[in-house]
Amino acid sequence: MIQHLYVENFVLIDRLDIDFSKGFSVFTGETGAGKSILIDAISLLCADRANGSLIAKGSSKAIVEGTFDLSDDMHAKTVLANAGFDIDELTVFTREVMSSQKSIARINHRVVTVALMKDCLRCQIDIHSQRDSQYLLDASQHIHLLDEFAEDGAELEKVQNLYTEYSQLCIQKDQLLNEKFDLSDLEFFKYQIDEIEQSHLKVHEDEELELKEKNFRSIQESYERLHHLTDLYDDSISDTLYEFNHTLQGISGNEDLKQIQNTVNDSYYAFSDAAEQLKQKLEEFQMSEDDINAMEERLFLLQKLKRKYGGSIESVLQKKDELIKRTQQFEHRQQFLDEIDVQIIKAKKKYALAAEELHKDRRKAADLLDKKICSNLKDLALPHARFKTEITGIDASFYGSDRVEFLIAMNPGEDLKPLNKTASGGELSRLMLGLKEIFTDLQGIKTVIFDEIDTGVSGQVASAIGRKMHALSKNTQVFAVTHLAPVAAYADHHYLVQKNVHSGKTTTEIMMLNYDETINELALISSGNNSKVSCDAAEELYRNARER
Repeated sequence: MIQHLYVENFVLIDRLDIDFSKGFSVFTGETGAGKSILIDAISLLCADRANGSLIAKGSSKAIVEGTFDLSDDMHAKTVLANAGFDIDELTVFTREVMSSQKSIARINHRVVTVALMKDCLRCQIDIHSQRDSQYLLDASQHIHLLDEFAEDGAELEKVQNLYTEYSQLCIQKDQLLNEKFDLSDLEFFKYQIDEIEQSHLKVHEDEELELKEKNFRSIQESYERLHHLTDLYDDSISDTLYEFNHTLQGISGNEDLKQIQNTVNDSYYAFSDAAEQLKQKLEEFQMSEDDINAMEERLFLLQKLKRKYGGSIESVLQKKDELIKRTQQFEHRQQFLDEIDVQIIKAKKKYALAAEELHKDRRKAADLLDKKICSNLKDLALPHARFKTEITGIDASFYGSDRVEFLIAMNPGEDLKPLNKTASGGELSRLMLGLKEIFTDLQGIKTVIFDEIDTGVSGQVASAIGRKMHALSKNTQVFAVTHLAPVAAYADHHYLVQKNVHSGKTTTEIMMLNYDETINELALISSGNNSKVSCDAAEELYRNARER
């Protein structure tokens, strides 16, 4: 969720530094005061297009900076981690818009692409107005929304795995049917297979040889000197040390002498062991010219095969298996087709059974979803609205054999129609609010912003909208730009947006209201004045909202 917003030289906002909390926040003010400018600023962080008209008059650039708590947003944290960011408790997103029409995006003060910023905030903010086209209106998203509501992830994953298996078999069959071979192809395949087999490849052999060559090269310069040392030890030092230690150990003496004998004896065997280890090392790297040539020829062959058939020995061996399979397909083509047909029939049957189980789960979830949404719409003063999740059969697909679309009829006697072809204005806004109470949490959205969706409604309908927004805010941060007191009365936090003129310059300011200021503002937007009667009525409205 968004915790802090800093805005500078943005349209009419000279400078804004404001903190936000959980729950339901409303923004009220006179028409033209600039309530929607705040939404435009947040939209800029969500990768809305930037242009010079957003910069305050007389300024060279505008800045919008939002501080977000991403602690429970796994998608954002994954995106940031993949981009090389350390995951902090709070993350700062910044957009700067220049008068040259250019803009700069930053995350934690590091320049990034706008696309990366948009991806990070994908699950953070959902902005809704009467004019927008939300994900809820996109019929292609309805099947995913239903699956999220149904919590049928395991069944869906099973269907997807079986569909992948089935479709890959179909692709193999098509490739086999469309592939044209002649005898020269067959001979060439056999030549390649023989070339690989004659090489007797072993996995990691190239790595072992390269290491051996590297070690040989590194020790080659010191080889003669080390060889001289081992000869010196064998010819002169070994016998002398032995005689020295043997003679010393045969002398009887006191404790001081025994200590010296032990020290010399230990040193003798340690030196002898070290000399033997040095000899073994030399033997490991003592290669004749024939050995060296053989090693280099082998490495050359391995590199040649890797360049020809793949970047590793594993790839070369996989290529051999593929060539063997293609050769067999050429020589036993009809047998392969018959076998694939049998596998396709089995795979399709398994997929169909899993898809049918998924369909049953979706059907049960759809019935429950329809009831919950209709109940929500009644709460929003749409008592005659009918909502139906239509599930129709389609050919096998990655998401099963269902097509899902949400249908709605707003008035008695109307036929059910797709969401994007019915309802408008206030009705559509209330419908979206009713749907979002259910789907916002499932989508993982952290902040929902409603921009004057209550236009054209009043009285009980406005109160119903306020109640729904407050209910939605129990799990999601909610912002609402409104001009209705019955909506604003349900807010946990009330902000006043007002326009001021100083020295001939018009600016928009936003301030958080305390209790008395909230009552005064509710009175003003209800009746146009803040008389005692209006304030008493506003206080009652506020108190009733708290009780509900």
